[in-house]
Amino acid sequence: MTWGTCRTLFAVSQGGGVRSMSQPRPCSPSHPQELVYRRQEHIQHVTLNRPHALNALSLEMVRELSPKLKVWARDRDTAVVTLRGSGEKAFCAGGDLKNITFSAQEGGSYGKEFFFEEFTLNYMIGVYPKPFISILNGLTFGGAAGLSVIGRFCIATEKTVFSMPECAIGLFPDVGSGYYLSRLSDNFGIFLALTGHRVKGRDLVRVGLASHYMDSAQIPELELALANLQWPVTMEDMDLLLESFQATSSSNFPESFSLEAHRKQISHCFSGKSVEEIVTRLHEDGSGWAISQLDTLGKMSPTALKVTLRLLQLGGDMDLAQALQTEYRLTQRCVADRDFHEGIRAAILDKDHNPHWCPSTLEDVTEQRLDQYFSPLENQEELILDDSVFD
Repeated sequence: MTWGTCRTLFAVSQGGGVRSMSQPRPCSPSHPQELVYRRQEHIQHVTLNRPHALNALSLEMVRELSPKLKVWARDRDTAVVTLRGSGEKAFCAGGDLKNITFSAQEGGSYGKEFFFEEFTLNYMIGVYPKPFISILNGLTFGGAAGLSVIGRFCIATEKTVFSMPECAIGLFPDVGSGYYLSRLSDNFGIFLALTGHRVKGRDLVRVGLASHYMDSAQIPELELALANLQWPVTMEDMDLLLESFQATSSSNFPESFSLEAHRKQISHCFSGKSVEEIVTRLHEDGSGWAISQLDTLGKMSPTALKVTLRLLQLGGDMDLAQALQTEYRLTQRCVADRDFHEGIRAAILDKDHNPHWCPSTLEDVTEQRLDQYFSPLENQEELILDDSVFD
């Protein structure tokens, strides 16, 4: 693959399988259990338990949770699965991206394995045969969407803060975003994907990313109601139950949609066929809001912006499996390229928040370069997703 004048910083292993990483580390006092399980009647509760890391998802957690979801999908005594984050700050702050860079520096395959297994888990949640409820009671960033928004039942609370900030680190909104963000009305999906705009509380329901809203104080009541549901539990039963909680929440009090004043601007400006056209429309708008969006876009990786827009333009014609397959290709190109590692350096390692993108301008990100990103992987390394994920 040719990347023009921008040189790849890290050599990434291209050979071998995708499951050669070491086994998950055992629990110990210094490494507490990262997933906590609690059974309540026919309900299986799961808690992401890395509060010190805002419950960021590690490969070990993916490898532990995936086989359990398979078992619960077949288990006649399991009616519902719930997922939440420990602590008061976060549901999940995304994936373990820092270790992908460390592995790439050593020529390792962590980036291949992490995304392969994470996206497989995302797909399982997206097509889960039983009610799967994610409770977003806190920060929900990046890869967290693949544990929540991707599923049938996703609950926002007054503490929810949702963002897909990947373009700021030289990546792109992944974990199925090509499927669900491309389907939001008024170009909200493109707006959220390119800018990383933060959506809070009940606005997540309004834009179409959460299925229901409830107050965080209602969560214990929800658990009790779930345990008392008459067996068996259908998707329709669950929808009615969650609707009843939403009806008695503070969502009934008047509160305007935070983006309502800019709905027409978002719809118009972010309908541009290219990132350059979006930028032009924002300049033509000229409002304070538009200037703020231009400032935000100017800080993002030009390559990531163009990859993201093309992904969402294609995503409307994809099913979930196809979107995740495409996104897996893109992650492997990002890990093999410069901007992702530069973004991690600037945001997470050195924390100088001054990334030097290459190419540095939108005009220098050619269609040929984008075609290379989206081209099929070689050596039968594609991600294939179907019903066999539950075998």
